[in-house]
Amino acid sequence: MSLALPTDIHQRIQAQLASGMFTSVDDVLRQAMDTLEKRQTALGSLQRMVSVADDELQAGRSGPFDSEQTKSAVRQRLNQMGIVE
Repeated sequence: MSLALPTDIHQRIQAQLASGMFTSVDDVLRQAMDTLEKRQTALGSLQRMVSVADDELQAGRSGPFDSEQTKSAVRQRLNQMGIVE
């Protein structure tokens, strides 16, 4: 497959190659696709969780809410999914 990449993408790939972390354009693109797919999977999971939570709220099956505890739990879950550190 032959690709015509925009200049900025080409420069970013070249920078990754120059960093020494990758040995080929294929390696850079493979890692980028793996990361994108992982992020999409995690996002889909979070969207399903929000939908379930919305359904629970609509049905009146919700308990007390602690915003700090919720933020902490979300950060921990995102970290486990590799989305944030």
